Amino acid sequence: MIRAVEKLLTFKPNSLDHGALVGREHRRFRFGQEFALELDGVWLPQASNVTALFIHGNRHNLTKFGEHYDLFRQLGISCLAFDFPGYGNSPGTPSEPALYASARAAYAWLRHERQVIPSSIIIYGCSLGGAVALELAQNYEAACLITESAFTNSHDMAKHLYPFLPIQRVLPKRFENDSKIGKVRIPHLLIHGERDSLVPVCMARALYELAAEPKQLIVVPEAAHTDTLVVGGQRLAREIGVFIGHSTKLL
Repeated sequence: MIRAVEKLLTFKPNSLDHGALVGREHRRFRFGQEFALELDGVWLPQASNVTALFIHGNRHNLTKFGEHYDLFRQLGISCLAFDFPGYGNSPGTPSEPALYASARAAYAWLRHERQVIPSSIIIYGCSLGGAVALELAQNYEAACLITESAFTNSHDMAKHLYPFLPIQRVLPKRFENDSKIGKVRIPHLLIHGERDSLVPVCMARALYELAAEPKQLIVVPEAAHTDTLVVGGQRLAREIGVFIGHSTKLL
């Protein structure tokens, strides 16, 4: 029962087509078999060899994130996005180990199928995807890490969302970003909306304090949990571009 409750609280997959790939050059494909996975991926190409490995959060699927795909296109960098098991057209059941394995499979696809060198890979994770991005970044080489709307750990999230229920007493602590972030040794940009009610901005500030240098925190005024790129507009896009340019030396 505890495991079932945990999954309901943590993972909210859907297979709806949100239309973000319509009108954007892309290629859908299957990958991950060498990791005992069957994942749905999308490749959005640009001329530059710099590539964003984009990891979405606990809702929606890869057809949702048009603002991010437009950002990468504006910056002239390619993008690989994928769905976790149970999300979109990826069969299986989501879990913390399955999410981490999916990111490793995506990284391997970039390295072996596209021949992208680590110094050209940008690991970019949103919300729950930020936890997956952190796990990947502390174990694999990359140019830099960008996390958007990331949280500290699952217990802190349970206390924030359900303050009157002792959920954290019966659920194991998962996605321990606060204990991992100091082990990441590549440049790290943290982005967060100041009015994020789902993951409060104090969690971003706590993660920033724990992160190793070089690091940067951008708090977007008026932004909530999922609209930082929209609210931040061109100013935020420029700041992200400068960070990526400094990290890759290729833009």
